[in-house]
Amino acid sequence: MARKKDEIKDFYDRSYKKLFSYKGFVKQLLQGFVRLKWVERVDFDKITLEPVSFIDRLFKKKEADIIWKLPLKEGSEIYLYLLLEFQSAVDKTMALRFASYILNFYAERIAKEKNKRLPVVFPLLLYNGKQRWNAARSLQEMIELVDPSLREYLIRFKYFAIDIGSFSKRSLIKLRNNLVSAIFLLENARNENELDSVLKEIVEIVKSEMDKELLVRFGDWLEMLFKRTTKAEVNFEEIISEGSEYTMIVETLIEMRKKWENKGIQKGFLDGKQIGRQEGIREGMQKGIQKGMQKGIVQTAIELLKEGSSVEFVAKVTKLPIREVEKLKRNIG
Repeated sequence: MARKKDEIKDFYDRSYKKLFSYKGFVKQLLQGFVRLKWVERVDFDKITLEPVSFIDRLFKKKEADIIWKLPLKEGSEIYLYLLLEFQSAVDKTMALRFASYILNFYAERIAKEKNKRLPVVFPLLLYNGKQRWNAARSLQEMIELVDPSLREYLIRFKYFAIDIGSFSKRSLIKLRNNLVSAIFLLENARNENELDSVLKEIVEIVKSEMDKELLVRFGDWLEMLFKRTTKAEVNFEEIISEGSEYTMIVETLIEMRKKWENKGIQKGFLDGKQIGRQEGIREGMQKGIQKGMQKGIVQTAIELLKEGSSVEFVAKVTKLPIREVEKLKRNIG
């Protein structure tokens, strides 16, 4: 059991580190879920990912920690320290632990640039456990104050916490044009019924995203999540093509729902007969279909045509000759 929990934690650490190592998701995370005044001053086109090279002596350094350098529009800068906390239980010592990481970051800075003043570091915790986050968010809350006159001498440190599970479906849906909210909606769907209830909203969020690179990264994250859930092999680099990014992501979400509903099915995603039956889905270039499932391709083309897709689009994504697609359209009537 402990090993399984470690594997799950490692999966989340790796997948989220990959996700938030891309500036577009950092921008959406800060603008959508932090929304403090300083966020408006960040020049997101110029932010850069910083290496996490120090080793904490008190707490073992987390490989999932991410540090971003955020230049402000007027010329100064802020550092974002993003700590990914994917534990099943709330760590009551988080304020101390996080403060230790920041102090180590400062110590490294001093060693490299002795004559410079230290920069502001914004400590941001991202947590996705089932328990709601209820640990102290400042060091002062952890210290027993025996006399009020000592208050001003206490170490002042506070971190900002984003507890994914604390957001309601309604509040996440309100954040239009934000793929991070789609990720949180998906994270909070604990079963097939809950996924079903948010699927349409996730689709709309994905469809509204104009940044193709952001969609590809989102697809990468879904690929990891899909493999983790179904053990199926999915390669988004092969199935994402111009004009069909969101449709393939939509299909993946629906296939994940099917997997939760039919746990014993392992090949449904690759079977052409299973593809193209959900409203809004436009089939891409699945490996299994490309390997000779001609019947599945034809069925997919028929479903796409029924949904109103153009002959040119269907021919492009299915690789069928345009004359054959035209014939299928005439047969549909």
